[in-house]
Amino acid sequence: MRIPLEFICFGITKGKMYSLPGLKNTFISDSDNITLTRNYVVYGALFLCKDFDFYSRILDAYHLCSLSTLLRNHPCDELHRVEVPVTPIYFSSLDELQRLSYRESNDSIQAQTYTANTNNPKIIKRMNTTVNSYRITSGIDAANFKKLFWEVEKCT
Repeated sequence: MRIPLEFICFGITKGKMYSLPGLKNTFISDSDNITLTRNYVVYGALFLCKDFDFYSRILDAYHLCSLSTLLRNHPCDELHRVEVPVTPIYFSSLDELQRLSYRESNDSIQAQTYTANTNNPKIIKRMNTTVNSYRITSGIDAANFKKLFWEVEKCT
């Protein structure tokens, strides 16, 4: 099933990125017990979903979130869907992004995103491990971000 998404722009928000247990995906934590001593900016993209009331159920099911069914985030969910402020960023090449010479918008946008449920045992274990850090300190899933950038550039 294809979800009707329209790309708006790339953006940044505050949080920390971790690799997800057992998958090649990532999750974002907007608050955890580790102090913000390292990078706490997460890079991503903003999309507009047409008919969000319908497709939110599909997205919630994929991300193991109960919000669209129970009308609240359940304490046992892996991820919670929440609104966070996202600052749009603009750049013309990945090299510009790498050198952090992108332009930031003065206004932030409230966007729906999936963040880690810090009460979930899998998430707690992944975030608090000291043997093998699953934290992505750069705040960017480089392979998927590059793929998205090239797709967007091809369409424009």
